[in-house]
Amino acid sequence: MKTIVYQSFRTDNVPAWIDACMATVRVWAERQGFVYRFLDDRFFELVPAELRARASVHKCLLTDYARLVAAREFLAEGYDRAIWVDADAVVFNPEKFTIEITSGHAFCREVWHDLTLFGRPYFKLTVNNSVSVFCRDEKLIDLYLKEAAAILRGNQPLSAVSIGTEWLHKRQAQTPSPLLTNVGIFGPEMMYRYLQDDARYLCPYLRYQTSPVYAANLCNSKLGTAYKFAGSSTPWKLDDDSLTTLIKRLCADNGASLNRHFSTPYAQPQNEFSRPLSRTQDWIRKFQLFVAQKLSIRLGKRPVSSQ
Repeated sequence: MKTIVYQSFRTDNVPAWIDACMATVRVWAERQGFVYRFLDDRFFELVPAELRARASVHKCLLTDYARLVAAREFLAEGYDRAIWVDADAVVFNPEKFTIEITSGHAFCREVWHDLTLFGRPYFKLTVNNSVSVFCRDEKLIDLYLKEAAAILRGNQPLSAVSIGTEWLHKRQAQTPSPLLTNVGIFGPEMMYRYLQDDARYLCPYLRYQTSPVYAANLCNSKLGTAYKFAGSSTPWKLDDDSLTTLIKRLCADNGASLNRHFSTPYAQPQNEFSRPLSRTQDWIRKFQLFVAQKLSIRLGKRPVSSQ
């Protein structure tokens, strides 16, 4: 298939670790025989002017919208497949990282560390667009853009994931579609646990991922924060140095230090995106919702929705 891989980021004051991530994507694209295209901040001009002002509250919203418009344009140019890769994603095994999707569209299966209770990690499933695949026969982009525009024109508060993970998760629960399982989404705690080689976290993480991973999104939006994780004696800061260390380690052994913790995937129920992954998590979520509703009523606010 005639495939284009595209990315975007600013061109000034680019962190070294972002440069390193994008370099791995360029190498991967070249080895796969794909065309590579880099788009600078003019990429945001793909977002209609009437939407841009409100979307600018979170740069992620601009990127989520613009990547769809760019994909549509690339497909109109004659490409059979357009693959978006976030600038903060690293491809640490370019030989094994393959995308088998040849029709329709696909996003990433996201396994996110949700909480730790009594030393045990709990995860939740959602859908992430850090790697997005659109093929010539896709039927989603126009609908996605229409609904994203409606959200951006609305009067509800916007979050960084309003037209990304949040929209995609709801759609996956209603209309399941193929998901890439070989792209990891590493939040701060999973980066820390990987650097600590903590099998208590890495084994269940990969089990829910359902396969080894050969690329990972490193969540640039969480940069600069110090975290105190369960079992750690001192705060750990997600910064340029820790990310550089993480990338070097993953690339040094093509991810073997991570994937050695994968054994077998869990049995996937049909409604896995509509329910917590465990009964304990379900109970905790219901309790949190109960407390939030009681607090809202006491403060005279609108009751919290379970959706």
